[in-house]
Amino acid sequence: MKLFKKVFLAFVFVYFTSMMIVLGNGSSFLGRYLGHFFTPVANQVGLNTTWNFFSPDPAHTMYLRYIVHFEDEYGNAIKESVQSLFPPEETNDDFRVHIRRLSYVMRFYASSPSRLGEYLIPWLCKKNPGATRIQTDVLFNRIPSLEVASTLIESEYNDLIKQEEINQNVFSCQ
Repeated sequence: MKLFKKVFLAFVFVYFTSMMIVLGNGSSFLGRYLGHFFTPVANQVGLNTTWNFFSPDPAHTMYLRYIVHFEDEYGNAIKESVQSLFPPEETNDDFRVHIRRLSYVMRFYASSPSRLGEYLIPWLCKKNPGATRIQTDVLFNRIPSLEVASTLIESEYNDLIKQEEINQNVFSCQ
């Protein structure tokens, strides 16, 4: 019986390790050839997307703060500006898959302002009809290092998180 347990656990370990390697490189030859062996199990345990396994948690959280401006041809405000965050800040501690996707895509947007202009800004312009320009900046919540966090005696963890503003841009909706 002990031999059966050892063999079974070894098989499970090898299977899950192989699944992570094969599905992590899904467009490779092995991924295309062996993917159908692993996909049903990966779908059940949530390892069916590479970002879900290979992105480290906890990680620095990033938000896009955007201000939608509504102006006439002379630059005068015709409607009150709308300020919001992407993804919404209240999703910070939400670990559902679609919420985590929004957090992951924020890394994609934050790394290149041209991606913002190509993908997100047209969607925001359509979402806010009549908008003339959108002002953006990335809010980067830097988590403290392990050395700093381990010395938590008198301060709260949230007090150690430092917020930085990076990549400030203005995009036109016209």
